[in-house]
Amino acid sequence: SGTLEAVAEPTDTVMPGVVSLPHGWGHDRPGTKTQVATEHAGVNVNLVTDEREIDPLSGNAVFNGVPVTLSPA
Repeated sequence: SGTLEAVAEPTDTVMPGVVSLPHGWGHDRPGTKTQVATEHAGVNVNLVTDEREIDPLSGNAVFNGVPVTLSPA
């Protein structure tokens, strides 16, 4: 549902075909007034999730098992 840019770090500790992205909130976005969080912003994983995708058992947004496509920046 969106795109983001992050540094890839290939490893053999994650299964082939799996991307693990630590959850960051993207506090580096313009207008955010959170100084400490801005210094350690991380990538906003919400950019690639679809708020319309709801887990039927919990009623929460789906944040795991999101299909992605990787390409060089």
